[in-house]
Amino acid sequence: MSNWPSERKYAVAIWASITVGYILWQGIPFDRATQFLIIITAALAFSIGTTTGPIRVFADWGPFVVLLYGYDYSRGAADTFGFKVRVEEIYNIELSWFGWLFDGKIPTVWFQQHLYDPNQIAWWESLVALVYVSHFVVPWAIVGVLYIKNRELWAKFARRVIAISFAALITYILIPAAPPWYAARVGLCDPIVRIVTRGWEVVGIPIAGQIISLGQGVVNQVAAIPSLHAGMAVTITLFFWSRAGFKMKVFLVFYVALMFFALVFGGEHYIFDATLGALYAIAIEFGCRAWERRNGHKAQ
Repeated sequence: MSNWPSERKYAVAIWASITVGYILWQGIPFDRATQFLIIITAALAFSIGTTTGPIRVFADWGPFVVLLYGYDYSRGAADTFGFKVRVEEIYNIELSWFGWLFDGKIPTVWFQQHLYDPNQIAWWESLVALVYVSHFVVPWAIVGVLYIKNRELWAKFARRVIAISFAALITYILIPAAPPWYAARVGLCDPIVRIVTRGWEVVGIPIAGQIISLGQGVVNQVAAIPSLHAGMAVTITLFFWSRAGFKMKVFLVFYVALMFFALVFGGEHYIFDATLGALYAIAIEFGCRAWERRNGHKAQ
């Protein structure tokens, strides 16, 4: 940092001051527009005095913006092409695969009947909410930090994030599928409550849960397969596995397991959806490794 030109120091200081002030004023941003504004302005500030110009910064981040906003509007594409929303099919798969383990019910119904108390929020639900919401922050924080710290690692991680996001987006359009809460709404099973974010109230910041709940109401409601939450968690785990120590590996396994539980318990995804998301991540990880070896990229 001592070697930075004064222009970069001033720009980073201004960026940091504005960002910290915004977070203290409004809280951690979960909406995509604000997140990308913070990340792109950070990239611009940290790039001052380097060979990376503003045009290159916007070119590097363009694909992320297109893919994520494409996800939000993929429901409209499914309607345009007339693809049937899969409701009973996915429900029946979940029931046939896992019903025998959960008293003849889908796992979400069983979990909520045994663990959900509408009158009291358990302490561990704060972990469920935190892990679920991390999907909206952690991948982009990693991408942002790597862009500044290690451009080669950034390119590798970004390649995986873009690939799984694109694969999921295409699947959402071609095979729109309903989540467990939707199946309950049309009478396929006992009632299911969308409770994955209510744990924020335990730590005294219910506004975060309200923001996410609001977002859930405007994005694609039938993008259940694959679960991008699960897929992104597995993508992060696989990418950093060889670079992590024992404690970090334990944390990564716990993170993936808790993400699976949060999705199912909260009514947002079936186990089938989460497993499919993990399989997407595994396929893309090994596909990217093969492509990188073939093109002479060094392992890091």
